[in-house]
Amino acid sequence: MPDTPLIQRLAFAPEELPTIAPSDLMEAWKVATLGAEVGMVLQHGDIEGVEFRWDGGESRFMFADLDASCWAAALDRRYGLENPRGIAILFRLLALIDLMARANWLRPLFSIGSEDGVRVDPDLVRAAAEEPLTASARFDAGEIRRRLGSKVAQTGLLPHTAATSV
Repeated sequence: MPDTPLIQRLAFAPEELPTIAPSDLMEAWKVATLGAEVGMVLQHGDIEGVEFRWDGGESRFMFADLDASCWAAALDRRYGLENPRGIAILFRLLALIDLMARANWLRPLFSIGSEDGVRVDPDLVRAAAEEPLTASARFDAGEIRRRLGSKVAQTGLLPHTAATSV
């Protein structure tokens, strides 16, 4: 008989995940990155996914790929994924990474792979820590863009002093 995955079940929608402190988001990035660097993976007894259930809907997210598994394991050990705060930190981090990958207009507000590590504009970090997620546990790109205003019209790399480094 195959093992049944351990699913964290929450009685609310992803949109209802709490806000977090911007510093928690940047610390989570560091923790998750370190977890990936050392190859941390989910072990027996670790949460393998999250299921949201609310009136009129449900969604399930499994930590199936290697990156998600490493990041979830690292954040589970740091914050615990058995509580809404830990889940909020994980999903906000994943949503930020997703948004950075798909929104070309955000490119001037972050730098990945520089000698300083990852640098992210503090206003983008704040937006990711505070903006609600969608039902698909992503950020509404239009809302983030409106919140950042004229910053997204800028071009070029971030000045070192305006960035939050990871």
